[in-house]
Amino acid sequence: MMSKVKWRVSLLFVLITLSIFFSLLINSDRLMEFRGNEAYTQIGAGVTGEDLVINITNRLEAGNHETRLGAADKLGKLGELAANNLVEKIELNPSNSEKVNSYMLLALLKTGDDRAENILSENFEKIEASNKAVKENTADEWKQGISEGTLRAIEAKDKAMRKYIANSINMDYRGGASALEEALNAEIQNSSAYASIALSDLGPEEPGSETEKLFKALKSGKGSTRVAAIMALGEMKEKTAVDPILEILIRDYTMAKASAALALGDIGDERAVEPLMKELKDSNSEYVKSSSAIALGKIGEESSVPYLIERLRDQKIRVKSSAALSLGRMGNETAVNPLIETLETGKDSEGQKKNSLNANPDVRKSAVLALGEIRSPDATEILIGILNDKEEALEVRTAAASALGNIEDPRAVEALKKVLDDKTMHESTRNEVFLALARTKDQEAIGRLVENLGDREFGANARGALIDMGEVAVDPLIENLKTDNQKLKDETALALIEIGDKRAIKPLVLAYQ
Repeated sequence: MMSKVKWRVSLLFVLITLSIFFSLLINSDRLMEFRGNEAYTQIGAGVTGEDLVINITNRLEAGNHETRLGAADKLGKLGELAANNLVEKIELNPSNSEKVNSYMLLALLKTGDDRAENILSENFEKIEASNKAVKENTADEWKQGISEGTLRAIEAKDKAMRKYIANSINMDYRGGASALEEALNAEIQNSSAYASIALSDLGPEEPGSETEKLFKALKSGKGSTRVAAIMALGEMKEKTAVDPILEILIRDYTMAKASAALALGDIGDERAVEPLMKELKDSNSEYVKSSSAIALGKIGEESSVPYLIERLRDQKIRVKSSAALSLGRMGNETAVNPLIETLETGKDSEGQKKNSLNANPDVRKSAVLALGEIRSPDATEILIGILNDKEEALEVRTAAASALGNIEDPRAVEALKKVLDDKTMHESTRNEVFLALARTKDQEAIGRLVENLGDREFGANARGALIDMGEVAVDPLIENLKTDNQKLKDETALALIEIGDKRAIKPLVLAYQ
């Protein structure tokens, strides 16, 4: 009986051993198939090694960040064959975007090719020249120095005004001006689109240049034609059009007046300041007042500051928020206390919302962003309070994070650092904190960002923030190349490549030898 039991146990042991053996063999085959499938199915099917390299290289130009990193890793393992193709692609295809080029340079580094150092040096020179050109570009001068969140908020006001004009045209002409409606609602404004609409009513035989014809269109009896001509001349920044557009601002009907204010802001001529201030004070239309406020902020004439401060007490939310954004755009410190008062009067002593316009999230967000642009330390305390106040609207708290990043105050930096450790803080707010900390250029903050490069949730924002920091982030990133974590090393190298500082060239090469 015992011998039978022993025999069965022995047989069972043999069967289990064989099962494990065959399982390992099958899994080994699958692993080999996984690793060599690409080469086998393509090279084994008559596709050359160069074709395989090209196929993988194409993945650097498509897909998400992880896909591109994976492709760079595969190319690195292919060595010289991949390096030759990458060198050719980098040198002969200048149409590659900077981002795609960064992944190609990373892949080249991972191949260990001797040419990597020289090619990095050449590309870093191009990055340096490109960065210099961006700084010197004054095509959109009024946008220079404005935080992205504030710029988005101002452009949202512009778009809201255009939407109002488009809806008004639809009501007035019942679809008869659909092309103009479409142009007004477009994400990107185009002077040629407006010009073609304005000139379509004049006829092909009308004499004169395009600008001369647009001046004639300003006198059209059809409101939609006048609006199209106003918008075209505004987009063209045509200074000779200021006087006739001012006539429309002063005497025309609401829709045309709002268009005129927008155009005058785009042109940026100081002759428009007095009439715009008058409209801001006396107009019966919140759209004309709001457009005038934004236009005055773009022109930037200091004499308009008291008029904009006065509009912080306006009874229309649209006007109050537009005035606040323009005060921020202009950066005049006399607006700090009125903006703080706007925020304080939206809450009672216990932090509860009051039944007032100043409790409105759009008003509060605009005032917060404005304080961030003015950059006065006097605003630090109230902004920290808003950032940490869970009763505030999410968009207002996120704006407070952005604003604190602009203020050179140690209290602001410490408040932002604490948010990174607060796991209960909303993701969008914490994401904004990464970008805000980048603007502070605080050394400890840089270290925090470097630590988060490999984080699945915040890695992309940390990398973007470090790239925005530029040269001050280079040394901590170089130090981070010593990590044993391969993915973190790749993320670090990619950030250094996109910054393009020549100090990083030799450390990058050494890190991948």
